[in-house]
Amino acid sequence: PRCSCLYRFVPNDRSGTPGSYEKGGQLQGARVIGRPNADLMTPAVGDLHRIEWVDIDNPDARPGQTPVPFAGRPGLAGGPFLNAWSKGALLLSRLEGICHHHGKLLVVDTAAGTSAEGIRGEGNGAVWEYDPHEQTLRTLFVAGTALVGDNIDNITVSPRGGILLCEDGDNPIGHGPGTRLLGLTQAGDSFAFAKNNVLLTEPMIQGAGKRIKARDYRAQEFAGACFDPAGTTLF
Repeated sequence: PRCSCLYRFVPNDRSGTPGSYEKGGQLQGARVIGRPNADLMTPAVGDLHRIEWVDIDNPDARPGQTPVPFAGRPGLAGGPFLNAWSKGALLLSRLEGICHHHGKLLVVDTAAGTSAEGIRGEGNGAVWEYDPHEQTLRTLFVAGTALVGDNIDNITVSPRGGILLCEDGDNPIGHGPGTRLLGLTQAGDSFAFAKNNVLLTEPMIQGAGKRIKARDYRAQEFAGACFDPAGTTLF
């Protein structure tokens, strides 16, 4: 089942030197202040939540039965999530991509929203901004439909502050073949920055001196987008 929390690790040794994390620390889960077990699986752009943190008593706890409130989500939930949930931690769908920019963390919930069948937490994704100084979570973007964003996954920020998202969907009707690298406007709207147009034939592969299977790769996702340290090349 897709039920997730936002976690942080507070190390005993905060020097940031090699090996410092091996000295242990405390894993914590996020909780919305004044709203125990807040359900954030279907956010709207501009939603703002002030959060605090609860300790995870046993980070290595085995999975257990999904809590009763999760209708339509039978099965097992992660041990750390169940511990956090028992202390009022918030609920997200499935967190995936994350990046740091100007003191804030941008986090992708790849299945935030509602599916076409009306299932909550089975949507096309959202982007949250976590501000460690203010201890707030704010929604920057909600896909809503697959044409706007088709299960967004990875995230990066350009040197000029532009947000780029890798999507991992199923090429919905009207989209055309090829997964996209999406950009976000300051107003929270998306636009196609690039599109996967890799359709390889055997002559193309031989001409390039490569060894790879000839096939249509357009449905494959972009992943791990990032800029070089100089900010001049996007990988």
